[in-house]
Amino acid sequence: RLPRAQRPPRPAPRVLASMTTTAVTVALAPAAPRVAATRRHRRPAPNRRARAKAVEIEPDGVLDDMPEGAPSPPAPAPIAARTVARAPLACPVSLQALDDAGYSRCNGLRYGKTDGIWDLTIGAATNARSSEPVSLQDLARSFLPPELRGLIPTSSYLGTSTFETPQVAFAYERGWRDSFARAGFPGPDEEFRLAQARLMPFATGKCVVDASCGSGLFTRRFVKSGDYGCVVALDFSDAMLRQARTFASEEGLVDASSTDEATFINQEDGLLFVRADIARIPMTSDSVGGVHAGAAIHCWPQPREAVAEIARVLEPGGAFCGTTFLTPQLPFADDETQQRVDAAMRELQTAVVGRAGGTRGFRQWNKKDLRDLCVECGLVDFECDVRGGFIFFSARKPAPVA
Repeated sequence: RLPRAQRPPRPAPRVLASMTTTAVTVALAPAAPRVAATRRHRRPAPNRRARAKAVEIEPDGVLDDMPEGAPSPPAPAPIAARTVARAPLACPVSLQALDDAGYSRCNGLRYGKTDGIWDLTIGAATNARSSEPVSLQDLARSFLPPELRGLIPTSSYLGTSTFETPQVAFAYERGWRDSFARAGFPGPDEEFRLAQARLMPFATGKCVVDASCGSGLFTRRFVKSGDYGCVVALDFSDAMLRQARTFASEEGLVDASSTDEATFINQEDGLLFVRADIARIPMTSDSVGGVHAGAAIHCWPQPREAVAEIARVLEPGGAFCGTTFLTPQLPFADDETQQRVDAAMRELQTAVVGRAGGTRGFRQWNKKDLRDLCVECGLVDFECDVRGGFIFFSARKPAPVA
């Protein structure tokens, strides 16, 4: 063996030539140095005792039991208690206040409610009402269940009798009201916003009347707002009031089981359903913070008497607001010209319908007629919002002159 210094240098390691094929070229490189094998760490077996003691989580992500030491969730913010105002109901004959049991001390008449609805029309006193039918219509109506008696309306005025029928009451919020959009009605939410802007803030915590409430489309919105101490859903149609109460019950606004005739007027839920004539509102004078009549005045048989009654029951400073259908507008015509043309057209239609033996029961309005009507009934600050064939109007009851 030669000494290390005299040994020839060790040749460099050979690299195998690349093997080429027609498709793929593979280069062979020296193998990487082998790394010493290491023992794999196994995952520790689950502790069954710990699993049994672990806090279970429901599918919705809510803990059944809070772990020990975990901070408690913040308490929910307290809900402000709403002041409930007493509904100022009155005898429809004397217009004097009823006591909590529906009794009028000035004339001895007593009024009650059936299926959660107060009947405060003239002749509805429970201790003075005849139990025997007085006409063939009354006789036929007595054979029908209460929810179907509207099939034989009590009113001969088309604008009133139409809404007494249970078919219209059922269909009103199931497509009937949606058709108003073709005339320019902006929809219940926008109409409610317009009403709130006029009723508030004066009516805060006070009683507000939803006149000709129908199926309660706006009644429920007034209650849910929490702005009013009491909401009175008032309509002449028993079928509409039944539908309104059904909707309110489904939304949790009234107790469906609270239909006892002995229930007092001063209800804790702040919502009353009252059958009444809009031209004889059974409420005391100067007692209501606001009145709303959505899509209603065109159906009233006596609009002048109705608005006069609204002015009577309003508190000084309270607002009356409503919506209705606008007459077709003449191009380039001022309000007075429009009013004169509309009056002539109404006279012509009345004459034609009268000769044909029909009954005209719906009336479209113009701005000047609505303004004059409010002024005639002592209301001030008339305002209106016109959108196509839709008009929103409002006025206030002035404060008494010192």
